Amino acid sequence: MALTSEIGQFLAGGSPLRVPPAAAAIVKTGFTDCVGVMLAGWREPVVGIVAAGNGAAAPEHPFAASCLRMPAADRALLYGVAAHVLDYDDTALSGHPSAVLVPAILAAAQEAGADGRRMIAAYAAGYEIWSELVARQKDPLHRKGWHPSAVLGAVAAAGGSAVLRGLDAGQASHAVGIAASLAGGVVANFGSMTKSLQVARAAQSGLVAARLAQHGMTASADAIEHDVGYLQAISMQGRVDRSSPARLGREWTILESGLNVKLYPMCYCTHRILDGMLDLRRDHALSACDIAAVAVEIGETEAVILRNHRPQNALDAKFSAEFAMAAAATVGSCGPAELTDAFVRRGEIQEFFPRVQISTHPDKVAAQSTVDAPNRVVVTLRDGGALDSGPISHPRGHFKRPIDADRLWGKFAECTAQAMEEAHARALFAQLQELEGVAAVSDLACVRAAPSQAQPRLERVG
Repeated sequence: MALTSEIGQFLAGGSPLRVPPAAAAIVKTGFTDCVGVMLAGWREPVVGIVAAGNGAAAPEHPFAASCLRMPAADRALLYGVAAHVLDYDDTALSGHPSAVLVPAILAAAQEAGADGRRMIAAYAAGYEIWSELVARQKDPLHRKGWHPSAVLGAVAAAGGSAVLRGLDAGQASHAVGIAASLAGGVVANFGSMTKSLQVARAAQSGLVAARLAQHGMTASADAIEHDVGYLQAISMQGRVDRSSPARLGREWTILESGLNVKLYPMCYCTHRILDGMLDLRRDHALSACDIAAVAVEIGETEAVILRNHRPQNALDAKFSAEFAMAAAATVGSCGPAELTDAFVRRGEIQEFFPRVQISTHPDKVAAQSTVDAPNRVVVTLRDGGALDSGPISHPRGHFKRPIDADRLWGKFAECTAQAMEEAHARALFAQLQELEGVAAVSDLACVRAAPSQAQPRLERVG
């Protein structure tokens, strides 16, 4: 059976509904983390810009009654922009699954009247399709200029939306075929508002594709695997597997790859070197004035992504190894307080950039992950000494170095502090952690705006 048809059979065959408990637990972590980050990103200017572009003001918060009344496609777009704009959302499969899947599912579930169990099934189905697609690429999509979350996420979101809508095999195959033609997004827009828009459009496109398929729109039966189809078109060098049978329904790759929860609102390519620098600073009581130079070793693809060597604003800084090292060395942190334009432009931060030297090592399994080969940080001290982080294989929060529920709550609390009272945040966190018990998206409307809505974003001053 051709891959497009295999995907349709998987989506309609009931397999997505039989999600193993361990896989459901991973899905609930993704939902919880994504909703927290979405609430933090809701006040970013790009959310208002996107809402205005659709002829409306941004609702007070994502679960406000006015937001739930919006057309589902518009809501998916707003949710996706808010979920990804801070670059604080989880990663896996060379992309950001939750920032695409959760916005699409929340919007589509409201429209379809789906409960939490079906939302979990939809996410798991989308994740498995995403994994199937990325595993067939032998070269990293980033290196051709594609934004993987945007081009893979659109098809995955169509799969998740197909589950929510209960599409049959033929309709589901058409949905992913339609989504293949709606996918797009380029690495050159990293560090700009458009990066989050690309992810949001993937969520929206998947939702729209499933809706159109349900109403009778068709796509080619081999849109994914044809020799001039989706997989071949996005491949860097044409080295793509278009013929092997799919693993869909036979095993759950989410149990193998999981989700990596971000502990810094930075591009994931900076997380290991951030861990390295922060550990050296703490273990050796370093200050920035002690440091003569910092040598960081990262992968070739990571170096392409971390393209901003002298950032001047917070969006640029998210894709800068130099900024990551400067923030970590100067204030011992690289969190939301540091990701402001004012902090990025501080004199001691800008002056630190030339001290950072970047070298690269070849990618190994780059089509699957941008963090497969170890990173390293070596600090040269002004007194002539040197400190070496040693090889860093996985950052804290990675699926192989997971955080516990308390740390997940800590991040959720940080993200929602400006959006709601702590009691409401705890209630929402508990609902998301037990998503199978949620009867409808509207049940998440326990969210209440905090009284200090006009409070400015935090900014570190020392």
